Amino acid sequence: MEKIMIFEYNNLNDMSFDAAKTVYNFYTYYIKKQNFFTFVLSGGNTPKILYQILASQYSESINWNKVYIFFGDERYIDIDSEYSNYKMAYNNILSMINIPAENIYRIKTEITPIERCADEYENSIKIFFRDKSKDVSFDLVLLGLGADGHIASIFPDIKISDDKYIDYVFPEKANPNIPRITFTYKSINNSKNVLFLLSGDRKIKVLKEVFKGKEYPAKYIKPKENLLYFISK
Repeated sequence: MEKIMIFEYNNLNDMSFDAAKTVYNFYTYYIKKQNFFTFVLSGGNTPKILYQILASQYSESINWNKVYIFFGDERYIDIDSEYSNYKMAYNNILSMINIPAENIYRIKTEITPIERCADEYENSIKIFFRDKSKDVSFDLVLLGLGADGHIASIFPDIKISDDKYIDYVFPEKANPNIPRITFTYKSINNSKNVLFLLSGDRKIKVLKEVFKGKEYPAKYIKPKENLLYFISK
């Protein structure tokens, strides 16, 4: 059973600095254990400061040649769009660190149709882990929590594949209403560690409802080792 840890902060900056230190600690642990580190990024506004801290204060401490970046979800749009998770990550961390391009596994939204885009991302993940280890198991998955209870692009009212690592969805209630490619419960729960970043009263309220058993997607997140909640007011 996963170990659950909750950390609470008065502001987003303090939370982000502690989260960056935690990411770095996971990095050092897995570098010593297996000589590489897989890190799954999330979108949204909350992780921006975390990414900037990793890119500035940890840029020299981390050997980015041994870090492999993946994305927990992506809107099915051009990578230059303001709604692109890749663009957000590029602007706040990827363009600021010395990481080989081949270590960045972005979701290639230029691939059509969306079914093929999702399948090709899953195949790229399987190939990566086939060469590295036996199982598809990421070291650290970063997740946010939507005010509607969604995680990655797994929404409360949308069925997601139980068999695949990557799926595609059409979340009609999402804003903006754009099709998405997403990690599934299988890929998240087969990972070693999950770190939730939450900020604001609305997200905290949703998390409390999750802890009380409400049927939000976050209720079903159970990684192999550690489940961490970083919460700021």
